[in-house]
Amino acid sequence: MTEKLSDAFGVSNEAWIGEGAFDAFVEIDSRFHVDPHLLAVSAVPELQSAYTTFTRYFEEIIRLLDAAQTRTDPMFRTAVRKLVFREIPGVALGYSKGNISGSGIGIGLAKGIAETAQEIVAAGIKDPAIFELVGLFEEGIGADRISDMTIHIILSNLIDFSQRVAQNLGLRTKSYKWRDGLVSLPYLPQRGQLTILVPYDILSSLPVALDWDDIDLVSTYNEALRQQVNRTIGETWKRESKRITKRQLRDALLRSPQTLRSFLDEYKGRPADHYDFARDPEGELVWHEIAKEYSKRFPLTFREHRVAPENILKVVTTICDHFANLIEANGLFHVFYNDDQELRNERFAQLLFYGIADAYCAANNFDLNREPNAGRGPVDFKISHGYAARVNVEVKYSSNPRLVTGYQKQLPIYDAAERTMHSIYLIIRTTQSTGAIEAVLQLETKQLNAGMRAPKVIVVDGRFKPSASKA
Repeated sequence: MTEKLSDAFGVSNEAWIGEGAFDAFVEIDSRFHVDPHLLAVSAVPELQSAYTTFTRYFEEIIRLLDAAQTRTDPMFRTAVRKLVFREIPGVALGYSKGNISGSGIGIGLAKGIAETAQEIVAAGIKDPAIFELVGLFEEGIGADRISDMTIHIILSNLIDFSQRVAQNLGLRTKSYKWRDGLVSLPYLPQRGQLTILVPYDILSSLPVALDWDDIDLVSTYNEALRQQVNRTIGETWKRESKRITKRQLRDALLRSPQTLRSFLDEYKGRPADHYDFARDPEGELVWHEIAKEYSKRFPLTFREHRVAPENILKVVTTICDHFANLIEANGLFHVFYNDDQELRNERFAQLLFYGIADAYCAANNFDLNREPNAGRGPVDFKISHGYAARVNVEVKYSSNPRLVTGYQKQLPIYDAAERTMHSIYLIIRTTQSTGAIEAVLQLETKQLNAGMRAPKVIVVDGRFKPSASKA
């Protein structure tokens, strides 16, 4: 069964959250990242100096880059070394099987960051906040690496936080060498590694400004800055945004240092808000409780007593059909929409299906594994009992622009990578139009008629419907 850290350590979710710690899923990757912009407003006692530590770290790098004469200068090389951040295992942000470390920043990326930062410093901008936005200028730098970079710099703060929470909650701990002494960190024997806890009030679900379109996000409330950026980049910048590289953006802003300064000032002046874990608008956490509730209210018992190669497709199809019935006949479609009746992202639906399937498999002693990184792309789910009995289930919204491509290209690739026996393409209809769904069904029919292997298509109506009293 899927479990959170609180489950694994044997404490209540309420007590865990009461300590201000993010209650990550043990074997499910999360979309949350440590946002350096939030360090300055964290209420966690151990993090009161964290933002100062962060900024001072980069102030030193700026001094090195400002003093460096060439890119072979010892000071430049020192700056590059300080921008290398190794992966830190055990950081409790949620991680999938086989992926317990972060992304890190190696020597190649570090050198690129140093070169860009040196150009910015040469333009007269020596604000350490520029490193919070490095993903805006550097290819290969995204929210995950910004998060890992931040964690690396404030690791001592997070260790202090983890020790206090572990003591308060009575968690099992293990001593580890850290710098000149020993620290006692939460320890899960089943994973055989330390666990570094993260306060939820420094977590964001989205990067603040890591892509071209985020310029508009940062400057939403500043019309003058938007106009300034328009003049710097050109009047067609929004129309051309999909074709402009990060290097082109960097070069354009460096030609107008004042625009870059204004952008930095606007970014620093924005309110720093962490993800709303209470409302969970994107459904990153609530899917787990919904899955537990519905699987308990609407249990599923299989006639098959065991899963074997000859009946696994039937077993998995039964789970999918039951999931479809929950949506269409038992009101589960409501959860695909937030309080404003806006459709939650597709990942929510994938996780919800996983949670419900996981509960049914556990209740019937079947094995369910979620393998997000197999072969050339993510296989959303792999239900297995022994190596020979596997079924891939790909969950898609009908509104996904790659719905047809996903059927035509993705699943056959997954099948080849996983050597699976069967595939199911589970389409949740979220649109009035059925064009894309019909195209997928036609492909299925065409392949079957040609005697070819075809992923099984199951279509579920997940459109929002008013209650009977309002219909």
